[in-house]
Amino acid sequence: MDTPDLDSDAALVIEHLARDLTVASDSDPAQVRKDFAAAIAWLREPGSPVTGIRGEDRTIGSVPVRIYPGADPQDTVVYMHGGGWVVGGLDTADAIAASICAVVGATVVSVDYRLAPEHPFPAAVADCAAVVRWAAGRRPRWLGVAGDSSGGNLAAAMANEFADVVDGQLLLYPALDPRQDSESYRRFASGYHLTSTAMDYYWRSYAMPDQRRDPSAAPVFRGEMTGSPAAVIATARFDPLHDEGRAYAARLVEAGVPTVYLPSPSLPHGWADMTDRVPAAARALHTAASALAFLRDRAVVRP
Repeated sequence: MDTPDLDSDAALVIEHLARDLTVASDSDPAQVRKDFAAAIAWLREPGSPVTGIRGEDRTIGSVPVRIYPGADPQDTVVYMHGGGWVVGGLDTADAIAASICAVVGATVVSVDYRLAPEHPFPAAVADCAAVVRWAAGRRPRWLGVAGDSSGGNLAAAMANEFADVVDGQLLLYPALDPRQDSESYRRFASGYHLTSTAMDYYWRSYAMPDQRRDPSAAPVFRGEMTGSPAAVIATARFDPLHDEGRAYAARLVEAGVPTVYLPSPSLPHGWADMTDRVPAAARALHTAASALAFLRDRAVVRP
């Protein structure tokens, strides 16, 4: 693949994933999950950076979680993995969650929410909400939510629903708008890992058409943004979702919400999973997590 300004290491990753991870309009969820797990295993094959942090599996109510102990246990981040609400889990999200824990220093609680299409909207929202309520009930000094792609969707939904207790949100190339009619959807519809066909499949698996205007399913339809938690939004240039992430960041800025917008000009969708093979992706994740730590450190914390 020879695309101007696309990171060369990322281009090699895209070529590999195109052979082994293809989502069609009629894909079988079980097969997509198997292929996604294999893809993550390959991406992590060189070995994740040693953080010295290991998560402990627990259950909060009926929701499985993996808890990573942070250097400062007074702070907590609830993390929601990506995967189009259809694939992914605690194991595939392990490296990202551990990296956020290492950089931010907060305890990270990774949520193994129920997956669509077997458990469509609002099942994932309910599971994530249960964990956020649990985390808030422990009265942390500072509480954040984080997620990538569809996990970014869920993190934004949690930030909106629990704006009174959530202090910060980290959204990595979030899926926010089911309309799929932006310029980036047209420009990067295929050839850059995530395709518009795949996103259509994921949205159809997750929510019925009449549910997709619910802000809990599609945060783009959130009305008033004033009072939203401070935000870090990181996008990827070579990504159908680029424009919706940028637009959401602009709305937060317009509403007066402290916001750090971090466009990644050379990376494709899913770069947080590529950090072991793409140095630019590792730098992008470190920068995004550091920005969340910056917002945390300048916040007025609750007593």
